[in-house]
Amino acid sequence: MITERQLQILNVIVEDYVELGQPIGSKSIIERHQLPISPATVRNEMKQLEELELLEKTHTSSGRVPSEKGIRHYVDQLLKVKSRSKQSIDWFNQFYDDNQYDVNAMLKWLALEISNRSHYTTVVLGPNKFSRHIFEIHFVRVNPNHLMSVIVFADGYVEKVHLQISKLITHEQIEKFMNYLNLHFKQNTLSTLINTLESLTLSFIDQQFINNFKYALITQINDQNEEMFLGGKMHLIEALNVSNVSMIQSILKYLESERIAQFLNETANDSISVNIGQEINQDLEGISIVSTSYEISGDISGHLAVIGPTAMHYNKVIQLLNHF
Repeated sequence: MITERQLQILNVIVEDYVELGQPIGSKSIIERHQLPISPATVRNEMKQLEELELLEKTHTSSGRVPSEKGIRHYVDQLLKVKSRSKQSIDWFNQFYDDNQYDVNAMLKWLALEISNRSHYTTVVLGPNKFSRHIFEIHFVRVNPNHLMSVIVFADGYVEKVHLQISKLITHEQIEKFMNYLNLHFKQNTLSTLINTLESLTLSFIDQQFINNFKYALITQINDQNEEMFLGGKMHLIEALNVSNVSMIQSILKYLESERIAQFLNETANDSISVNIGQEINQDLEGISIVSTSYEISGDISGHLAVIGPTAMHYNKVIQLLNHF
C-alpha cells in the first residue's frame, strides 16, 4: 500500500514520462509541479516506489521511469474516478444520421475519427456475423453450376455466399427454397438459420443442396466472422525512432495478426478495460490496449480499442471512450 504522497509522485512521474518520453528526476518534478516538499524528500519517496517495483531506474540517467506495474497502478486510479458523460456527441450523431444504412462506411469512419482525436491507432470490430438478424435472402444463378446467395441483414449489411450446385436443380426449386427461408427465418439470426439447416429436410429440394448451402455459409463466414477497421496506422509510423523500433514493430505485427480480434472478443466489455504489456501477451512489451464495447441504435454492436505504447495519454483516451 502506498501513501497519498507517493501516489501523487507516481502520478506525476507517469504523466511527465508520457509527455516528455524520458526518465524523470526529482529536480524536474519540483520545478514542473511546484510540490511543497524538498528534492531530498522526493528522492526518498522515489526510492520507496522503486523498491515497490512501481518505478525503474535506467542505466543512462539518474531519473526514474514508471514500470508496467506502476502504470497499472496509475491507470487503476483513473478507472476508479471515471464518470460516463451524458452529453450528446454531435460529431458522431451527424455522421450516423447520414450513413446509418452503410455499416462498413460508418465503422471505418469511426475508427479514423477516434484515432484522429486520440492520436493513437484505433481498431473497430464490426458485429459478429452469426449474431446479425436476417432481413431477406436472395439467390442468383450465375451459371448452371454456380449459385450466389445474397443475404441482407437488418442493419443494412450484405453478405454474398457462393456455392457449386448440380445442373439438375431447377430455377423453380431454388425460388421455392428462397421463399421458404424468407418466410421462416426473417428477423432470425444467421446462427439460428445455420443450426436449423443442420436437420432441415424439404420434399421439394435435394438434401445435398441444403447441406451444401449450410457448408458454404459456415465456411465463408468463419473465414472472416468480423470485419476489422483500422484507423491511424500512420500514428505508429510517425512515432518511430531509434529507441522504440522493436516496440512499434511489435504493435504492427500484433495488428496484422488475428490475435487482436480474439483478444478484444475475450476482454472488451461495456466498461473501459485497460491492458498493459504482458497482460496482453507474455511476448509483448511496451504496448497498451484501451478497449470497450459499443452499440449503435440497438442493431449494431461490437468492440473497439485504442492501441499505443505503454507511455500513453490514458486520461485523454479513457475520457474519449467514455464520451463516445
